[in-house]
Amino acid sequence: MSQKPVQVELNEAEWRLVQAIRALPESSLRGRVHGVLEDLLFYVANPRCQGMGAEGFPCGEPVTSCEACHEVWDLLDSLATRVKA
Repeated sequence: MSQKPVQVELNEAEWRLVQAIRALPESSLRGRVHGVLEDLLFYVANPRCQGMGAEGFPCGEPVTSCEACHEVWDLLDSLATRVKA
């Protein structure tokens, strides 16, 4: 890689993610994985909750009763199950 190195502090979980991404062989699949991970992280960080207002989420956080949030949780559970199989 010819990109300039970046200095950051990572916890153990973050470092494992970085190591797993770096371990992927150079290929078009690696590029696609990078794109999917970026999209997934953006989607989770920016939920489109119908009930969200200026004060935030009516339920306090986006993981309790919002159908859209449950769809995200279901998707993540499905991915985790498929990967472990």
